Amino acid sequence: MQQLSFPEIFLHILLTDFLRYFLAAGAAYLVFWIIFFKKWRHRVIQQKPLESDKIGFEFRYSMSTVFIFALVGFGIFSLKKAGYARIYDDFGEHSGLWFAVSIVLMILLHDAYFYWTHRLMHHPKIFRHVHVVHHRSTNPSPWAAYSFHPLEAVVEAGVFVLIVLTIPAHTLALFIFLIYMIIRNVLGHLGIEFLPAWFIRNKWLNWHTTTTHHDLHHKHFNGNYGLYFTWWDRCLGTEQAGYRQAFDEVTSRKSESDKDTEPFKISSAPSKHVAPMLLMLSFVSASSAQSAEGIWQTFHEESGLPLSLVKITEKNGSIEGKVIKIFLQPWEGEDPVCLRCPGEKKNAKIVGLTFMWGFKKENGLWANGYILDPGNGTTYSSSVWLEDANTLKVRGYWGIFYRTQTWKRVEKDGK
Repeated sequence: MQQLSFPEIFLHILLTDFLRYFLAAGAAYLVFWIIFFKKWRHRVIQQKPLESDKIGFEFRYSMSTVFIFALVGFGIFSLKKAGYARIYDDFGEHSGLWFAVSIVLMILLHDAYFYWTHRLMHHPKIFRHVHVVHHRSTNPSPWAAYSFHPLEAVVEAGVFVLIVLTIPAHTLALFIFLIYMIIRNVLGHLGIEFLPAWFIRNKWLNWHTTTTHHDLHHKHFNGNYGLYFTWWDRCLGTEQAGYRQAFDEVTSRKSESDKDTEPFKISSAPSKHVAPMLLMLSFVSASSAQSAEGIWQTFHEESGLPLSLVKITEKNGSIEGKVIKIFLQPWEGEDPVCLRCPGEKKNAKIVGLTFMWGFKKENGLWANGYILDPGNGTTYSSSVWLEDANTLKVRGYWGIFYRTQTWKRVEKDGK
């Protein structure tokens, strides 16, 4: 590696950081959410599907984190070369016992560093500008492990500089620590509780965090700040009161792998769509004489709070929808625009934006339409149907995946 040029060294570090993230997150996603999903479906903590657009969001921000981590890694390499970093390559410099102790010290230092910087990130003035990016994943996937705002990524990388300046560590010990770090990070964002029910009752193990522990933090936005261990949260009173009950509830669920319930993710096999299609047809037949025209209330999928009011108009068997009001959080501004929308909709005000169009009525179902998500600028092929006179089902497709929302009628025919 010493014979490489500086750009080649940086690219080597960048590739290593990317593979460490991609292989760990990809393996967890493939094993738990794809190959063996039927076995683990009952252990999905929030009992919600992973959203394709959120996964794309997580991956994009993770790529910026990988780049920042690589820059810091290159800086550490430069410190080592200049003799400032306490990294050694010769096993003879320290004993085998110190090799093991150094790994433990790195883990303990990282856990303390993460707890306190994480709590700092939740200060309102910092959260809404920086940490809110990571909390966009209210129902996280393994790909959220590195989904940080660039400023947060710099803070997260700071622990590596602290370690190499304070703890004498062999390069192999550093590598083992980095592998441990990414595995625990990915498992914390897995979204599926894989540990056995007795885990948090074992006095030798219950001071380790579980997937449920961190998942609750993403769901409720507070408490459970620890990374590897629960002792900081317990000692300082920041462990969520319902954590143990939530873990018990998830791990006590019975497997439903032998039932053909509506899956959280969609396979491309047509036979698995028969039951949902029959259910949809029953909705269609019951609502074919009803109209979707009017004003509808949409909701945040995670919190259930009001999100927006949408006015749907119908003409010649087709419908289109326009945003007429949005319910904003304090940090979201007063009159947001669609920064990521394509074409002429780019930078258009979201209030007044026509985001649904092209739907054609087919046997009571409005199909083959499009819905634009103003949050990420992505357009989804969609279908819409009335479950009853005051309940509208809106389904958006992304390849073989889909997501269904429920809207409630506020006014009929816009009156």
